[in-house]
Amino acid sequence: MSPALRSIVGLALLGMASLAPAQEMPVFRSEVESAYVDVFVSNNGRPVRGLQATDFELKDNDVSQAIELVSTETRPVRAVLVFDTSSSLAGEKLVALRMAAEAFLEALRAADEAALVAFSEEISWLAEPTTDKAQVRSALTRLRAEGATAVFDALYAALALSDTGGRSLVVLFTDGEDNTSILGAHQLRIVAERSNVLLHVVGLRAASLTPAREETDQARALREIAEASGGRFWTPESPERLREAFAAIAASMNERYVLRYDPQGVTREGWHGLTVRLRGAKGRVQVRRGYWVPPPR
Repeated sequence: MSPALRSIVGLALLGMASLAPAQEMPVFRSEVESAYVDVFVSNNGRPVRGLQATDFELKDNDVSQAIELVSTETRPVRAVLVFDTSSSLAGEKLVALRMAAEAFLEALRAADEAALVAFSEEISWLAEPTTDKAQVRSALTRLRAEGATAVFDALYAALALSDTGGRSLVVLFTDGEDNTSILGAHQLRIVAERSNVLLHVVGLRAASLTPAREETDQARALREIAEASGGRFWTPESPERLREAFAAIAASMNERYVLRYDPQGVTREGWHGLTVRLRGAKGRVQVRRGYWVPPPR
């Protein structure tokens, strides 16, 4: 990470850690003149294609809005890969993670940007956002497995650096429990809800430590944070299945619908709860739960 970015992240983390419960959490910029809502529709696990704007009903704070469908071709993705590189990743896991990242990059379009952040107890910005996927591939070769795990601090840094408007995507990978973060799950959930970032989390479970159907507190927290943003929590059964998960995440960005509307009949500042339903079509809708517009300073 460059010195400037390191300073930004460090100050942000210190500021978050020192907040009293009654104080307002940091907020992120939202596009309020025209709100863009990223939606994924599936049926039996497969994306539903060919829907039109008239197939959707969108409510902002329970007020119906007039929406239009925006082509994803006009809104490239900015994807930030955030990889746990603590010591538990040594060996085949690290090799599998690099291969999974390669599959992810291959599935992106030429206009999409990608970046790479690695973390153990420290956070390293290995490749800044670029359409040149070769730079990110080169950065993947510099991944080293060592140190402890600061999942929540790394996720906060990624959200803060990614929330620049447009279609921002964060893909967080971790294989272990957080043991050094300053921040906690509650703080991260608020930040994720108030950001414009779509978050997917890939959690590789340690089979020797966790029964197959048991969800740890951290896994539950990360799943809830991802779902609040409109994303999901992926649990590959083995390192070899990581590639499938990452390729599916990248491919799904081309299968999503982007809805645009100019908020009407609602207060500009504050929380905007979003509800999106289908009209006359069948499918499961995944969408962020809302967005936040800060009051004027």
